[in-house]
Amino acid sequence: MNRYRYLTEDIIEKIEECRKKFPYREQCIIPTLHHILEKYRDIPGEAVFELADYLQVPPADIEGIVSFYDMFRYRKNAKNHIRICRNLPCHLANYQSLLEDIKKLTGAEVGKNSPDGMWYIELVECIGSCGIAPAFLINNDLYDGSKIKDIQQLKQILDRYL
Repeated sequence: MNRYRYLTEDIIEKIEECRKKFPYREQCIIPTLHHILEKYRDIPGEAVFELADYLQVPPADIEGIVSFYDMFRYRKNAKNHIRICRNLPCHLANYQSLLEDIKKLTGAEVGKNSPDGMWYIELVECIGSCGIAPAFLINNDLYDGSKIKDIQQLKQILDRYL
């Protein structure tokens, strides 16, 4: 019988797979946080304490990771997370125009969920895809912003996530 509310059997199974790969239990914190985020769309505060208990690490270690990396959030994420690169190559490729079109189509603002809870937009420094600037991610899917010729084509991409 599992004594945890947020560390479900499937997450515990993934933790154990991780522990087989890495010699230190601390190395399983970030992968496990990704699994928790995927399952709950946020990091429930209680999950931090459960993970700390399970891995036998101080809760402050996990809290430090959650508060440092902006991919982890305590608030509910929208169903779809859009990350738009704003670094120099994407800036020169006019990421701002892409951003305005995405905001118009989704109803979301940067750093906020859309009113329907479907979209969250985040500007990031780099996603490592300068060759396809302005690059953006929807969830974990990478898109070449340079190939999007009009707002209808962008709408077709976004519609895949509804």
